[in-house]
Parts: sequence; C-alpha cells; structure tokens
Amino acid sequence: MQDSACVAILHGCRSTLPAFLFNTNNLPSMNTDNISAVILCAGKGTRMNDNSKNKVCFECGGMPVIRRIVDNMRAAGVHRFVLVVGHQAQSVMDAMEGEEGIAYAYQAEQKGTGHAVQCGLKTLAALGFDGRAIVGMGDKVVSTSVIRGLVEESADAEALWGVQPLSVNPNGGRVIVSDGRPYGVVEKADVAYQALAGAEPSAWSGILSRMGLNEKKARKVMERARKKAPSGHVELNGRRFGVNELESTPYANAGLYCFNVRAVLDVLKNCGSDNAQGEIYLTDALEHFAKRGTAKLFQVSHVEDMLTFSTKPELRDMCRYFMNNASAMLLAVQQGEWNERLTNLYGADALAMQRKRYAALLLEFVKRYGDRVVILTRAPGRVNLMGRHIDHRGGNTNVMVIDRDTLMVVSPRNDDVVHASNMDAAYADGEFSIGEWLSLCPNAQEWLEYLENPVVAKALERERGSWINYIKSAVLRFQRFADFPVCGMDMLVTGDVPTGAGLSSSSSLVVATGEAVVSLNSLNLTAKQFVELCGEGEWLVGSRGGAGDHAAMKYGRKDYIVQLSFKPFEIGESYPFDDRYAVLVADSLEQAKKSEGSRDAFNARVAAYEFGFMLLRKRFAQRGWREFRELAELEPQNEIYGMLKTIPEFATRAELMELLPTQHERLKQIFASHADPGKYPLRAVVLYGASECVRARRFGSLLEKRDYHAVGEMMKISQDGDRIRDVRYTDKDLDEMIAADVDLALACGAYGCSTKRIDGLCDLLDSMDGVLGSSLVGAGLGGSVIALIERSKATAIVSRLGLEFYSKLGKENAARVYTPSAGSMTIF
Repeated sequence: MQDSACVAILHGCRSTLPAFLFNTNNLPSMNTDNISAVILCAGKGTRMNDNSKNKVCFECGGMPVIRRIVDNMRAAGVHRFVLVVGHQAQSVMDAMEGEEGIAYAYQAEQKGTGHAVQCGLKTLAALGFDGRAIVGMGDKVVSTSVIRGLVEESADAEALWGVQPLSVNPNGGRVIVSDGRPYGVVEKADVAYQALAGAEPSAWSGILSRMGLNEKKARKVMERARKKAPSGHVELNGRRFGVNELESTPYANAGLYCFNVRAVLDVLKNCGSDNAQGEIYLTDALEHFAKRGTAKLFQVSHVEDMLTFSTKPELRDMCRYFMNNASAMLLAVQQGEWNERLTNLYGADALAMQRKRYAALLLEFVKRYGDRVVILTRAPGRVNLMGRHIDHRGGNTNVMVIDRDTLMVVSPRNDDVVHASNMDAAYADGEFSIGEWLSLCPNAQEWLEYLENPVVAKALERERGSWINYIKSAVLRFQRFADFPVCGMDMLVTGDVPTGAGLSSSSSLVVATGEAVVSLNSLNLTAKQFVELCGEGEWLVGSRGGAGDHAAMKYGRKDYIVQLSFKPFEIGESYPFDDRYAVLVADSLEQAKKSEGSRDAFNARVAAYEFGFMLLRKRFAQRGWREFRELAELEPQNEIYGMLKTIPEFATRAELMELLPTQHERLKQIFASHADPGKYPLRAVVLYGASECVRARRFGSLLEKRDYHAVGEMMKISQDGDRIRDVRYTDKDLDEMIAADVDLALACGAYGCSTKRIDGLCDLLDSMDGVLGSSLVGAGLGGSVIALIERSKATAIVSRLGLEFYSKLGKENAARVYTPSAGSMTIF
C-alpha cells in the first residue's frame, strides 16, 4: 500500500496533491550505471524565524543554498536529482526554475529523515534507477572534492556514512565505533536522554544544558524521561554502550550518505520511531548495515568541506566562504574575465575605461584595508521621464537607469562598526557603530519616531552634510528591520553620477549600501521591501521623499523604460525603448543638495501636498479618499477644478491650524520638517500633482504606441508646472477651466521646483531640431535637464549646447546621451 504521507511525484494518486508537484524539469532517463542524489528539503527550518520560503531557498553568496548544493554535485559528476519537498514546496521549485535533471518527491507529513529519504528513494525507483544514491541535506553545502571522494569510496559498500570529528560538529549524532568497526548512530538527544538515568528530575535541566541541548529539544527529552525512565545505556548490534562511551566517541554524523538504493529501501522498512523525537531516523539504518558488515565510514575533516546553518546569523557566516578576495577579483578584471559583464552594463565603447575603473577601485581597497574577502555593489543613477514629485503621493513614475553609477567594494567585519572611505579625496573617511546609534533611542517603535527623537535629531544635526549619512541611513534602517545584528563593514566607494545634478547620486549611495547589507547578511527581502527600506532610510538626511529613485535603481532594465506605482508599491509594465531615440541629460551646473539649503524648499512643497489633501478630505469626506493620487482618478476629470475652489489659494501656518483644528499634532509634525515659507501655494501644488499623476499614468500607453512626439509634449507640459513664475488659480481661473473642459493632463499647475537657469536650458533645447521635449529631472531646485531626442541628431544637439549654454558659463560641456542600462546589483 502506498504511504499516504510520502508520494513520489511520478506515481501515486495525483488528485491528492497540487498540480505543481508533478513536474520533472526535463529529467534525463536514468540507468543503473550512474550516481543520483536525493536532497532533503522538506523541513520547516523553524530556527530561521522566517516562514516566507523554505530554508534552502535563502540566498548564500548570491544564489539560493539549494542551487549551490546542486552546482557542487554537478561539478562532481552527479546530474540527476530528487528533491524531497514538503514545507513551502513551491518556493523550492521556484528556486530551481530552469534547472535540468530535477525530480521532486512530496513528503506530506514530517516523520523524520528516514521517512524523507524513503520518499526520495521511492521516486528514484519509480524512475527505474537501481544504482547508488548520494543522500544530502538541503541546509548543508558539501564541497565538490568531498562528493567525488564519496562516489569513489562507495563503490564496494552498501552504505557509506559521512562522519566529522566532534570538534567540527559538536551537535551531530554520535557515530559509535568499537574494535575498528561502526556499530550505529545515537542522536545527541538520545545520548542526553540516557544521561538523565539515576538523576533527580530537578537536576535534569542542568544536565541537558551542560550537554548543549537547546530549549526545545531539552523539553522533548525531559517529557520522554518522565514517561519512561532512561536505562543509562544503548544497545547496538548486541553490544551495550554506556553514557560515557557514547559521549567519548570521536565522530559525529555528518548528514551525508551514499547508499545502494535497493539495500537502503529494504533496511528502512525495519526502522522504527522509538526515540526521543518519535520519528524515523535515517541514522538507525547504520546499525542494520553494520550488522551485515556492509557499512563504511567516510570522514569529512574540514569545516569548509561541509557548511551548514540553522539560523540567519549562521547563514550569514557561511556566506563568507563563497566570497572572493579583493586580489582575486582584481585579477579577474585584469585578465578579461569580466569583459562580458562590463560590456553588458556599460557598452562596448566603455569597456576599457570601466576595466580600468574597477581595477583601480579593487587595488586601492587592498592598499587601504588589506586583501580580504569582498563583494562589489553598484547602483546606477536614474532618470524619471515622467512622474515627478508624485511617487510619495501614490503616483506613477516612468524610469530608466543610466550607465553612470556608485560603485563600492565592501568587506564584512566581526563587529558592528561601519568604516567608509572614498576614492575622491574631497570626501573624508568616516565610521560609526550601528549599536551606538540605535541606542540613542532604543525604545522607538517606528523609524520616523526614532529620527524625530530629540537625542537622535541633535546627533544628526552635528553631522549634517556628511556623505557618510547616506551610508548610515541604509545601514540603520535595514538593521531596524532585521531580526538579528547585521555585521559591520569596511567599504571603499567611487562614483561617476554627477552630484547635485538631479540624477540621484545620493540615492545611488543609499541603494549600493543597501545591496551590501543584504548580501553580506543574507537578508531575506523581497525587492519591494528593499525599495521601501531604502526610501525610508534616506529620511535620515532630512528629506521626506518617497522611494521612486530607489525603485528605479532596483528595477531598472537594460533597453527598457519601467513604469512603477506607489502606495501600494507595484512594478508595472516595461516598455522597450525605441533605438531611434535617446535621452540626453544636460547638467545645469546648479547643485541641489537635499542635505543642505534646498531641503527646506523641497519639504515645503511636499507639505503643500499634505495640507491641500487634508483640506479636501475634510470637505469631501464622503469620497473616502486614502491616497492623493485618487484625485487624478476622478470622473469626469475636470471635477477637480470645482473642488479646488473649496480650499485657499494660499495658506499660512496659523491659517492651517485654524482650518484643521483636529489635525494639530500632524500639522506640527509636518512643520518640523522645514523652515516656515510664509505661505503655502495649496491650489497650484495640488493641481500640479493631480495633473502629473494623469500624465504619468498615460505615459506607458504612449510608449507602447511608440508615439514619442506625444511623449515629448507631455514632458514640456510637466516642465511648465515646475517653472519659476507667478501662477494664480483664482476662482475665476478655475471656472474658465471648467467651462473649457480642460484635459487634466494639460493643466500643469505650479510646483515651482525649477530654477531660472533650468527654465532657460529647457527653452534652448526645445528650440533645437531633433528635440521632442525636455524637463527638469529629479527633485529639482537645481540639477539636470532631460530631453527626449532623435539619436541621429544627438551630436549636433550636444555641440550646440556646448556653444550656446556651457561656453557662456565658462564650463566644459556637461551634456551626455544615454539609453536605458541595468539596475542595482551585487557582484560576488
């Protein structure tokens, strides 16, 4: 009769299991001449404290643990695998997507390792396999050399049992050896159970603690001892072993085996579950093979030959074994091994320059920090073609990332100190302790509460303007999210994203740091969580913007424009970018540094959004609005013009306190983020935001239709809303817009984050042949201008900018043409 708790995916009643379990991923036909592998991936991994996916799917050195295990086995000549799945089975299958030679066996109930192995071996038998099978665990990465040795040594044994010295694996089951031959395996919990013989129950907890049992296993052992008193010995193959002999064995079970499939299936039929855990132990099989004289031991001597983890910190430490030294990375760059990677990122024309750049960074790291294991992270600058100032209002952005980036080499430390240095001598070295900064406000429940704590705010004010704050913002925010202490880091940074140019050089530093924290600590984050943490982290420098820049950097795709949505954050469609066109970025050479003077102006614009929406929600409570973008979803769209008549054109702080008597605490919180501007232009800002939401939403359909001329016109209208000019939206003005039924997408409003120089630069560009439209990029108040241009006319446009704009400033031409590049990443 078929075991209802263990169903091989290629046989049994399919109607009892989800359809996804019946997928062999192009499994090759098997024959008796080959070695196969069964890998156990059904456990719950409760000590990870994370049920979002199976433990074996967590990242380790840039890939899921289970892929690393399979890769090592393939390198040793094993090409056919059965993965035993159960808990979070779909996540295991997702992690192995695209891998060939994989079959799955489903363990419906957790009945021990012996039972899990039966599930896998039955699947092999169903596939007609009748040779030897390596059995490994999904949380143990075994070196290729050990796998090769296991295959060679198992040729003349029904069971080859991997063992480790106790010094390497103190918590493994005890492999009992006497007179030069193995007798069996006694789990550590069972040794601990027998150690309670003759002891008073009051002393049990202390005995088990000294033996190193965790709390959960100790409870199970004591519960068993209360039901049945331990004898103080174990019988194996007719030989009695006392507790002292059990504890003095030199070997621990490694959890790695190679069996004759038929033989082990026959043996497992006779294995019971009378043990401390009430499960079928695979280790009980050794006693049966030992009795038949067909068992051999295979010693795995070195820690690095079998790496295992049960907790997130253990996984983090294991990750370091799969990192390269800085010198090895440097050699790979110099010898051309990274040529394809660098060409894909930057293009063939930039290969020589980027090789030189990467090599210089790695060489300098070795000089400053020594030749240590490192990762390399990068985060590109970004351009938002449409959807400015609305990501934090729940609107869309239409983004591309460019081939200029922040690049850093990072090495883990064994403490919580982060030390950062920069290839540019203008940026001084700095360091901070993660624990010391978080201890400034240890009881804060929310990130914003932490940032607004007077002690924290005072400490941040002392370091205002420091580039290290962008690194600190990511590290502290990710640490507050993580459920274990993240490691300190030594990092060397370089970057060629122009600062203050509106290309988000500051956010690229945050994102590159976030990539380093996630990779060095094997944090299990979705890309969405990563983006949100980066966006919130940057609040530390004083701005209260959204996560649009960070999302663009994380989700950027080469040769595509990506549409993003916010509140909730979602990845929209990706639109191929027509190679007949390009995006020109022209630096206005006016810097806008959010960590300095322009922060107040930036936050005042955001505040105007907040205040206008608060008033509209009060006046139209029946609408049930939750997010600002819902204003742009009104039908008919021109209804918003009448609604705007119900709020003031301008309002002072005192007037707002009077108009919103129940919102005083929230108003004070917003006031604290910036200096008092005197009057807030409520109507103009709200109208800009609503109309920009419409433009950004339509943008994707225009790209899909390849209507690039309409795209350019939308950019011009958006820029009109940012121009420096006096704009009034009186009741009369709004009445006229209602009468004319003005398309909301054409009603630009007035956000006013441009500058006179940027306005002039846009006017110059819009007058040129081959320019479809232009606008500022980024938060504004300085920075760069973007223009959608015909690629064939790029040289002429750049040349004219040099003559008519940059030469008049006495500066070198700072215009450059881009096409969409790749998003942020970690290189191991």
